[in-house]
Amino acid sequence: MTIFAVICAGQFPIFHMGRVWLAFFIFPFPNTRGPLWVNFNSPLLWDVFAISTYFSVSLLFWYTGLVPDLATVRDRATGLRRKIYEIFSFGWTGSAKHWQRHEALSLVLAGISTPLVLSVHTIVSFDFATSVIPGWHTTIFPPYFVAGAIFSGFAMVQTLMVITRKVLKLEEYITVNHIESMNKVIVLTGTIVGVAYLTELFIAWYSGYIYEQFDFYNRVFGIYWWSYFGMMFCNVVSPQLFWSRKIRRSIWWTFFLSIVVNIGMWFERFVIIATTLARDFLPSSWSYYSPSWVEISIFAGTIGLFFVLYMIFTRVAPVVAIAEIKAILKVAGDQYIGPNAAKGHAHTPEATKTQEKEH
Repeated sequence: MTIFAVICAGQFPIFHMGRVWLAFFIFPFPNTRGPLWVNFNSPLLWDVFAISTYFSVSLLFWYTGLVPDLATVRDRATGLRRKIYEIFSFGWTGSAKHWQRHEALSLVLAGISTPLVLSVHTIVSFDFATSVIPGWHTTIFPPYFVAGAIFSGFAMVQTLMVITRKVLKLEEYITVNHIESMNKVIVLTGTIVGVAYLTELFIAWYSGYIYEQFDFYNRVFGIYWWSYFGMMFCNVVSPQLFWSRKIRRSIWWTFFLSIVVNIGMWFERFVIIATTLARDFLPSSWSYYSPSWVEISIFAGTIGLFFVLYMIFTRVAPVVAIAEIKAILKVAGDQYIGPNAAKGHAHTPEATKTQEKEH
């Protein structure tokens, strides 16, 4: 999901340049007009490095975990499909040396990915925080964006996971306990995001800066009040329903509230950008923003691109880690077959099923 989302998100800075054929200027390289370097002080350039690094590490981390499963599919495929999976599985045989290298690489990539998540969304927030525009120039944006990214990311995972779980009949692998644990994270990060919203309001009032105060007053009581209260309801109020264990473990409630959170995060971006720019320092330039058919089409197109890539992935590759599932079942089997065997249970398929139910 991260990889496909980054592919979609990486297109927008190019669109916003206005002249997409000049997109190569974002890369620092000497050219025919002399060493014309980019502005390394610009947060937009930091975005290029952050997003490209994020994409590269995410791609490696995802593909590394997929190699043993591609080898499993390779061993069961025939004809051309077998040759294709053989290329992408890199000759994986499942030997002890292969597993040792695989686990070491996975650990390194996981260690890199953890701080990378923090740095990427922090740098993205710098696009706003390093400006002097009221409503954007605030130091709370970095942690606020990180919490919001985890919050919306978990919600989107829930949306996709519930559908995939039902369509591909993965109920025995993706259990209600998994869904409940993720809902707990949504409650936590949603609460953090709510605190960030309230902190913004407090700092605007406490600062005594009239332009900052006007910006937030306009967000709450101005012409875009509907987007602000929509953001507050979807991102702060609705996740609190997960305090109820019954709702937290309900598939339908999880699916519904995950979509509500996704809508709320769209409202958040709209509030940050549209409400701030619609009322700037010059009243003569004030206007009410309404998207054109081009903007709507680009947005809808990226959603379509995301789901096409996701469905292609679910068609050609395993959606759950086969190797990890086998390892978990082996460990679980060792834990519950022993005690039952000591009681005199026979190790037959029927006895194993009984032991699985007991476990």
